Amino acid sequence: MVTLKLLTNTFYLVRRPVFIFFFLCWCNSLYSQNITVPERIQAALLSKVIKYNPQISQNRKIKILVVYNTYTQNSKDEFVAGLGNSMDVKAVYPNEIEQNISGANLVYFMSGVQNSNAICKKYKVLSVSGILKHVEHGEISLGFVIQNSKPVIVVNLTSLEKEGQTFSSDILRISKIYK
Repeated sequence: MVTLKLLTNTFYLVRRPVFIFFFLCWCNSLYSQNITVPERIQAALLSKVIKYNPQISQNRKIKILVVYNTYTQNSKDEFVAGLGNSMDVKAVYPNEIEQNISGANLVYFMSGVQNSNAICKKYKVLSVSGILKHVEHGEISLGFVIQNSKPVIVVNLTSLEKEGQTFSSDILRISKIYK
């Protein structure tokens, strides 16, 4: 009787840590599906995807604002380096967007920059970010994530419409769409 009780108690003591271990591994696998794309790859993807936006003229150099903060200085530098000479780039802090948005074709928001995207809807300028939750929630129109080890374009159609922007069906067909 004592042996059976000891065995039962041991089973329950072992079962809890095993359950917690499997639960944490399972949750981790759910969240690891959407990984932020490295800045250089986002820049290269953006250079290609932007060609499918009819509101942005391809006959002249595209103007982009990169919005960053003190914590994202290095990421901003990586993103700008990834663009090379394909676009006319100006990096600004969030409080400088409105003074610099005139003439910009798109605004790229670095991670950690919050509550500055409404200005894109006001001025009808395309908003872009590498943070999936901003695209999911309609704060940003275009983004990039990695799913199953591959970069994926993500588009929020509602946000895109509020910004007066569109993309060709070629891009929308290969993108993950949010409304």
